[in-house]
Amino acid sequence: METVNSNTSQVFCIGLGECGSNLVGSYLARSKKGELPPRIREYLVMNTDRGDLLKARQKYSISSKRTLLYSDAEIGVGGKFSAGFDAVISSEDIILNQLQALGYEGISGFCIFTSFGGGTGCGGTPALIRLLRKRFAEQEKRKIFIYVFGVLPFNNQSSEAVNSVWALSKLLRLQLEEGNMGPDLILLLSNRTMLERVLSMQRGESVDLLSRQTGNDLADLSKEKLKSTTPIILGQDSNEFPTQLEEQFVELINPLALESIAEMLSPGVPEIGKEVLPTTDIGDFALKLDSVVVPAMFNDLTVFPEVGGMGSQLNTAIEYTVSNCSLTNMGNNPAASSVFSVLSGSRDIARVEFDPFLKKSLTPFLAKGASISPTYCAYDDDATKASLLLLFGLPKIPELHDILEEAKSLIQLHSGDSELKQHWFKRSKGTTREELINAVNDLEKLFGYYITPEQKST
Repeated sequence: METVNSNTSQVFCIGLGECGSNLVGSYLARSKKGELPPRIREYLVMNTDRGDLLKARQKYSISSKRTLLYSDAEIGVGGKFSAGFDAVISSEDIILNQLQALGYEGISGFCIFTSFGGGTGCGGTPALIRLLRKRFAEQEKRKIFIYVFGVLPFNNQSSEAVNSVWALSKLLRLQLEEGNMGPDLILLLSNRTMLERVLSMQRGESVDLLSRQTGNDLADLSKEKLKSTTPIILGQDSNEFPTQLEEQFVELINPLALESIAEMLSPGVPEIGKEVLPTTDIGDFALKLDSVVVPAMFNDLTVFPEVGGMGSQLNTAIEYTVSNCSLTNMGNNPAASSVFSVLSGSRDIARVEFDPFLKKSLTPFLAKGASISPTYCAYDDDATKASLLLLFGLPKIPELHDILEEAKSLIQLHSGDSELKQHWFKRSKGTTREELINAVNDLEKLFGYYITPEQKST
C-alpha cells in the first residue's frame, strides 16, 4: 500500500476581524484534548477592536500569545476598509514579531479567515497578504501559498456589499500585479447560503434554537411559510442584522463551514489505515483550481453498490452536493471552469476505479473544457464515514449579482455634481467613487457572463 509522506506540509491559521476570529476559534475548538490539528503549525487571532478580541479570547479560551490587538484606536475601523488596510501597514513590525514568536518560519503557507463585509477583515486581508509575501520572498527566498476563506455578508447590507466588491477586486488585482502579491485561492463562504442550509434541516438543535428565537416551530412550517419567515429571521426588513441573534447564528453557521475546511486540509495528512490516490497535499488545490472557489461538501455519503450501479449513485450524490451543500449558492448549473473532488470513505467506496463515473457525473456542472482533479482517500475501516468534497473554481454565483446590485445602488446614491455629497466616499470608505466603480467593473467582467439576472436564484 502506498504510504502518505509523513513530512506533511504545515500551515499557519490567521483569524482577521470578528468573523475570522470566530471561525478560527471554532475550528481549533474541534481539536481533541486541546491539541492543534495535524496540519496546523500555529494560529493567531487579530483584531483592531479590543472588545471583540477579548470576547473571542474568552469564548474560545485563546491564550494572549495567540491574540493580537493592532491599530491606534483600538475600537475597530467602523466598516472603513481603507482604515483596515492602513492599520495592517502601520503595524507591520508588531504583526511579524508576533508571528515569529509563534514560530511561522518554514511553514508551507497561510490560511486567512476573514469577512468580506467588515472593515478590519475586508481591508486588512490584502494588506496582510502583501506583508507575508514580501517577508517570505525577501528573507526566506521562497514562495508560500496563501488561501483566503472569505465570508460574504447577508443581503440588504449595502455598505458591506461595497466592502465585498472592493475586497474581491483588490485581491484579484493583487494576483496579477506586483509579482503575484495576492492570494492563491479565494474560497467564498456565504452567510446567507449557510443559514438557508441550516433552515432547511427537518429537525435538530439548529431548528429548535431558531424556533425558540422566532416563536415558530420551523420544523412544521410549510415551504411557502418558511420562505415568508426567513426574511424576518435574516433581518431583511432593515439594513442591520438582528444583533440579538448574531451569536446564535455564528454557532449555527460556523460548523457548516468548518466541515469543508477541515476536509480540505486533510487529504495529505498521514493516518493509520489511510491511502490517498493520487497523493495530494494542500498546495495542489492552488495549482489545479481557478482563483475564486466555492466549496460544497456532503458529509454523510452512503453508497449501496448492491442496490444499483455505482455510476447512478455517484450521480445522485453529486447532484445533491451541488444543489444542497455548497457554502455559496451556485444554483443547479454552476458551469464552473475547474473542480477538485475529494471522495473519502472505506475502500469499497473511495476507489480509483470509480473515477470515470465521478467525472461523468460532474460534467453537467462544468463549463466546456473545464478541468477535473479527483482525489480518493481510502480507509481500512469499513465503518469509516464517507464524504464528498467538491471545490468549484469560478462557478456561477447568483449571490454576487445581488451584492453587485446593492453596491451599485449605494454608489449611485452618493454620486452627483456636489462635492459635499461625494465626500461620503472618502468619509465612509476612505476611497474615491472612481475606485469603487472600477471594482464593480472588475467583478462584472469576471462574473458577468455567469450572473445575468435570468440566472439569479429564487
